[in-house]
Amino acid sequence: MKHSFFLTLTATVFILAGCSSHHETPASQAVTMEDIALPAAASGAADASAKEDEKAPAALDDRDNSVPVPISQKIIKNGTLRFSTSDFDACRNRIADTVKKYGGYIADENQTNTSIQYRNELNIKVPAAAFDQCMEALTGGALRVEEKSVTSTDVTAEYVDLDARMKARLAVEQRYLQILQQAKKVEEILAVEAQLKSIREEIESAKGRLQYMDHHVAYSGIHLTYYQTFANTDPQTPGFFQRSWLSFKDGWNSLLSFSLELLSAWPFLLGIVFIFIFIKRGIRKWKLKRAIAQTPTNVNL
Repeated sequence: MKHSFFLTLTATVFILAGCSSHHETPASQAVTMEDIALPAAASGAADASAKEDEKAPAALDDRDNSVPVPISQKIIKNGTLRFSTSDFDACRNRIADTVKKYGGYIADENQTNTSIQYRNELNIKVPAAAFDQCMEALTGGALRVEEKSVTSTDVTAEYVDLDARMKARLAVEQRYLQILQQAKKVEEILAVEAQLKSIREEIESAKGRLQYMDHHVAYSGIHLTYYQTFANTDPQTPGFFQRSWLSFKDGWNSLLSFSLELLSAWPFLLGIVFIFIFIKRGIRKWKLKRAIAQTPTNVNL
């Protein structure tokens, strides 16, 4: 029983490797799963094979006459808007009403206020069908539109491939569940459960990615920035005399910092002084010897 179980488990693992390497469709993988016999059904394998051979021509005819199922496009659209306004609060209320009108919502918002300018940044989600209309409506009351852009990303191929892989993993999971029902010993159960854990992790990862793409396809994103400017310069900026006094203080502080740096380097400066005195004395002695050597000797008559 143990030998037959591990032969079946090994065959299943090879089938999984073939599925991931050749990217087979779920239908072809389902046929491959049917070719694997359970240990309990080994006695009827020959009869089942004969029946499958009789049904094979009909299945091929059905496949030839089948019509490909149309695949809906999966497109993720995102937009960017930036404009100025003359009434910050009224603009905020108008944006909220517009988003609500088109069935969207504000995902997050970041507002900053200074004495010069009020600025607000929003990330908006709206249904994909209302994306273009909402973009136009949001710029309706703008004082000046500075940026307006739209990007589209086609994720159809990735979505179809990921969906096919997930369905294949689901079929393999069902096969492992059948094998698990035939397991009798603890080590056999643990071996199958380890494979099931790996497959289920792949399934959950694929489901999460598919849900992510579904949401972004259904709801387009708009990054909106609007602002109101009150003055070109800050009225609280210091005047000329105050700025002159601050510059004088900065210069005095810089001088003090330089003096402190010199004091901290006193061993180095002291060494330089000693070296300078030593060199100066050496030069003086050398000049004195040279002068004595060049002076003529006086002879007493």
